[in-house]
Amino acid sequence: MLGNEESTVNKQTSDPKYVGNLPDMPLEALVLYDSSNDRRCVSSVRLFLTKYRKIPCVLYCLSTDNSRLLHSTSIFNHLRDELKHDLDTDHIMGTYNYETDQMDLNSTLSDLGNGIMIEMNEIYLIGEVQNPNKLKPDNSANGFLIASRLHIYYLPEHAKYVQELAKSFKKMMVMTVEPSKVSTLQMVCKNQYGYYLSAINIKKPVITDLALHYGKNFVSIHNTIIKSFNKKEEKGIVLLHGIPGSGKTHYIRYLIHEVEEKMLIYVPPDMAKEISSPEFLPFLMQYQNSILIIEDAENIIKDRNESTTPSQAVANLLNLSDGLLGDAMHQQILATFNCDLTTIDPALLRKGRLIANYEFNKLDIESSKILSDKLGFGIEHINESMTLAEIYNHGESKEQNEEEVIIKRQTGSSRGRGRGGHYCQ
Repeated sequence: MLGNEESTVNKQTSDPKYVGNLPDMPLEALVLYDSSNDRRCVSSVRLFLTKYRKIPCVLYCLSTDNSRLLHSTSIFNHLRDELKHDLDTDHIMGTYNYETDQMDLNSTLSDLGNGIMIEMNEIYLIGEVQNPNKLKPDNSANGFLIASRLHIYYLPEHAKYVQELAKSFKKMMVMTVEPSKVSTLQMVCKNQYGYYLSAINIKKPVITDLALHYGKNFVSIHNTIIKSFNKKEEKGIVLLHGIPGSGKTHYIRYLIHEVEEKMLIYVPPDMAKEISSPEFLPFLMQYQNSILIIEDAENIIKDRNESTTPSQAVANLLNLSDGLLGDAMHQQILATFNCDLTTIDPALLRKGRLIANYEFNKLDIESSKILSDKLGFGIEHINESMTLAEIYNHGESKEQNEEEVIIKRQTGSSRGRGRGGHYCQ
């Protein structure tokens, strides 16, 4: 508690000039003075007026960018453990949930005594948040109970203390995940009439720090790729390779949202062999100044000197990336593969044709710990180098995944639903 509550109620405020100090106004008049038109069953201002006989100052605790969310459970724990407040004395409002047979908390009002009340309104459950303060989730699906609004009502002599209290709530916040942006890929398909494109939407993954996900050396590689891909009438090839799960596909999902004003043509693994078809190049000629994305391209970029039946696909890629056809069509190529770089055709690596070449690998132990900690997964399980897929999906057993699916299908213990699960390729 913040002092002797009873003595504060009976004493006049230390500043008789305070505009909210109305010592001579009857209690009935004080209650009627609240003109907030509050339609809820109880008005916090009226409760403050009734108890302290003074109009309160009000501090609104809001995030200026709407990305920081107040975790109500952490604030409750702080009031109980640090300020020794009895939570059982709080006024609460809730809605009974007949699906879970529990009450969903809507709002709370805590009287700390000594002329300070804290109100939290519109409490709801949210999933998919960033957890930089490593707060404990409210359910097994990593859901967090969030207070949409937090008001502190107080007497003026507590202004400095209340500001410090509000500042402490900064450590009790989670961060919203940036809304997924959607870009369109044009996927190459084929039917009895020939090749055609079918649009697919790709959401942008949350990568707030490329160096954290792929290492410091990758940042300059990314900048080189973006600079080339956003130039008009450019050509060349980008080669991304490495072990499965190291994040190549995850990065491509991020990359395509950084490309401006160019068509992105996606060649799925089962269609990669079609690049050697005589009909494929005439089809591509319809889409000049575009970017060709080829996943799992191992079988079409192998060294022609090591094959008894050299693939026409390599020749077509060379022609598109730096041949006469490339000069005319201005198409660029991004190819991913898992095989060793020494097995691909050396002509693809020639200066002037190659925009960038990067090998994705496991993050070292220290980098893995930093990324896992940043994502809110902890570091206790990390004792060796890990891929992005292993970090994002650490320790998830089949039973845990099944449990999360069940949780997602239920309402849970509040109005929202927690969501979880990540995967990186």
